[in-house]
Amino acid sequence: MKFNPLSCYLSFQVDALSPFYLFGVTVMSSRTQTQAVLCFGLFVVIDLFALFMPRVHLGFLGLLLTPFIGGFFTFVGVAIGDAICRAMRPDLLLGSSSVELFKAKVFWRIGPQAIGWFCGFIAYQSVMRNVFGIYA
Repeated sequence: MKFNPLSCYLSFQVDALSPFYLFGVTVMSSRTQTQAVLCFGLFVVIDLFALFMPRVHLGFLGLLLTPFIGGFFTFVGVAIGDAICRAMRPDLLLGSSSVELFKAKVFWRIGPQAIGWFCGFIAYQSVMRNVFGIYA
């Protein structure tokens, strides 16, 4: 395999522009970066829905804080759920039927992360209500 200096230069430039790249060191793994971007993006979508719904009124501060506080708390929940999943995932899944095996595979793929996201969402609502007085 031939060395291509241009490809190394381009990959370095892309990594250097990443918000998760700090002083020449990647702060988060790509899996963690994906989780953070998904949590933040989901709250941007929730914020846009809240902006255009006639019965929801968060105010300027609520619309401004929702993606950041919600994204942070749900990201922490997903990261904790992912750590629990990696630590406790069984090596072998057994089931009496293919449906039971499918359910077990789906749970161990996304279950702990989804539970962590839900716990982070509850923490987000608590902070918005108790600290800022916004019923989100």
